[in-house]
Amino acid sequence: MDVGHMKRFHKVVFAGGGHAHLYSLKHAGSLIREGAEITVVGPDRYHYYSGMGPGLLSGIYTPDDVRVDIQGLVEKGGGRFIRGRVTGIDPHEQKLFTDAGVTVNYDIASFNLGSHVPTESIQGAETESLPVKPIDNLAALRQAILSMAMTSIVRILVIGTGPAGVEVAGNIWRTVKESGGKAEIVLAGTEESLLPRLPLKAGLYAGESLAGRGIAVHTGCLISSLNKGTAHTQDGRNIPYDLCVLAAGTRPNQVFHGSGIVTAGNGSLVVNSYLHSRSHPNIFGGGDCITLDAMRLDMVGVYAVRQAPIIFHNIRARIRGESLKEFVPQKKYLQILNLGDDNGLLVYNPFVMKGPWAFRLKGFIDKRFISLFRQY
Repeated sequence: MDVGHMKRFHKVVFAGGGHAHLYSLKHAGSLIREGAEITVVGPDRYHYYSGMGPGLLSGIYTPDDVRVDIQGLVEKGGGRFIRGRVTGIDPHEQKLFTDAGVTVNYDIASFNLGSHVPTESIQGAETESLPVKPIDNLAALRQAILSMAMTSIVRILVIGTGPAGVEVAGNIWRTVKESGGKAEIVLAGTEESLLPRLPLKAGLYAGESLAGRGIAVHTGCLISSLNKGTAHTQDGRNIPYDLCVLAAGTRPNQVFHGSGIVTAGNGSLVVNSYLHSRSHPNIFGGGDCITLDAMRLDMVGVYAVRQAPIIFHNIRARIRGESLKEFVPQKKYLQILNLGDDNGLLVYNPFVMKGPWAFRLKGFIDKRFISLFRQY
């Protein structure tokens, strides 16, 4: 049993307002009543829910539909919000640093910084492509497609054959179709099949869906560089594009690098079953920016959502000097992809099903989740 120290903590800082922190931010007033000062540090007052990102791209949802006002959420409970991106941490002095030059002191810190799509692996990607993260990039992509589709046939390349790439390609198709325009859409990735980490049937269903709408799929396609509207592959092929979307290779943000905090090989924060740092027990974390020391989890939002009440409980237990609660990951989880044609692809390993009912179920689940954190 891991028992919290009897020291009274006061400054509690949440770095990032993602899935794993939303529960704590909603209940910030409870922590404040325990004597804590609550501060949230984030690059924007809004957190965009990734599960509704493809629907944002295709216009099923507006930006207001898919985002939570984390500044309003924490301020309603009596906390404060600091706008800035966390760039580093000094665990000895217990300070966080932001890109705005602000230093934030903490007694307890929790990190939910998410992940990003790195551009370094493809030459020219930094200037030639639009990553799917942050999620609000998809709203910008939608506007770019609508503008270009009005005057020409738009050539759009999506890099990444995992769930993000499949959903983005399918919802680009929907955007173009509903605009009355035309596009040539290509989905390309290094893996030898679509959705390689899901059951085989999922990739087959996704491939049939995309091919049936004229979306070209190139698997086993390693793109080495992007240059002035042409993607060059390692085997000598050229793929022309007007817009290039990067939807592959997510990795955690690297704020822990060089801090002395124990990290995994990918730079993520290593935490134990109580979701606190293996080397610094007053540092907690959840979502894509952590690695459990006992097992490796997929980078999916369901784990962050399940970690959220554990983080809240354990921070409150630290303040009170009480016992912590363990996070026990579920062995299986439900995943539903928005294919962009009013069909959902439901995966609950080993079961795979596709249909409009799955799309409606996904919409119900997503709307219900985000409604939990609305400010009315």
